[in-house]
Amino acid sequence: MISRLLIPLAALLVAAGCASAPHQHTPAAPAPASAQAPAPAPAAEAVQTLRIVAKGGQVTGDTGTVAVPAGREVRIQVTSDEAEEVHLHGYDKEALIPAGGTATLEFTADVPGEFELEFHHSGDTLATLQVR
Repeated sequence: MISRLLIPLAALLVAAGCASAPHQHTPAAPAPASAQAPAPAPAAEAVQTLRIVAKGGQVTGDTGTVAVPAGREVRIQVTSDEAEEVHLHGYDKEALIPAGGTATLEFTADVPGEFELEFHHSGDTLATLQVR
């Protein structure tokens, strides 16, 4: 007799368990959107350009002490209202400047230290390059 009662009771419990709550489907978390890498920062300028102008005995532009990272490509443009010769000590770079013209020195700053940029004829120091 006990087994006769247990079978219907077990069937009732199974039916109640299946009907008690509907099966809820929990969707999987959405796949992350393809993350786009942020745009790269603009590359540091590959060439460091210094511009110096000598006019009427006055020198303007990138004068004084100019910091240059070691390994950087450097371009120095010097304009003068008088004929001159510009020279960068330590790198042995020099160029003639015609009156009213511009001369350009280009090199890789691969020697650390401080180097004067000067006019030969007047002896004026235009700038000091500090390579570190």
